[in-house]
Amino acid sequence: MARLSKNDTRKKLRDALVAEVVENGISSVNIARIVERAKVSAGTVYVHFENKDDMLRQIYIELKAEFHGSITQHRAETDSARLVREMWFGMFRFVRDRPHDFLFLDYAAAAKILLPEQQVISDGYADDIAALLRRGVDDGTLADLDPGLLSLLLVAPAMQLARGAVLSGQQIPEPLIAKAFDRVWLSIANH
Repeated sequence: MARLSKNDTRKKLRDALVAEVVENGISSVNIARIVERAKVSAGTVYVHFENKDDMLRQIYIELKAEFHGSITQHRAETDSARLVREMWFGMFRFVRDRPHDFLFLDYAAAAKILLPEQQVISDGYADDIAALLRRGVDDGTLADLDPGLLSLLLVAPAMQLARGAVLSGQQIPEPLIAKAFDRVWLSIANH
């Protein structure tokens, strides 16, 4: 059997941790189940992470960066309506392709697992999204709502659809994503 690269092994550990958290919750995570799920030796975990908490934090920050990148990849778009639409569909590409990762991000954020310096990074992602939404408020495209509320209105349907996808084992249908955006747009657009 071919030996896995360090990156492949880390990805297996990441996937095992995410699955474990989504299925059993953060407080139930233990290294033995992660190792068993990833099909690696117990010592392998400590090549990549200091301990379970370090694993949770590092993987959260990695996934958060990937998620943020999906949402903001069209940040140079100058038309605010198109920008928000691209942000939505970027978010949903991530949610549709990686619903477990999306739920992991939600569960880990709620558990407040980050060290202060990591929290600054995570908060920076939220501030960046808020600034992009603020552009839409400032130019009159979006309703004059707090960017936090705008984010909530945009993310809440994604969370529900991701949970449904994980529970059903099926991807979110593309027409449903488009229909949900049209309905959300009615609640956030400046009319």
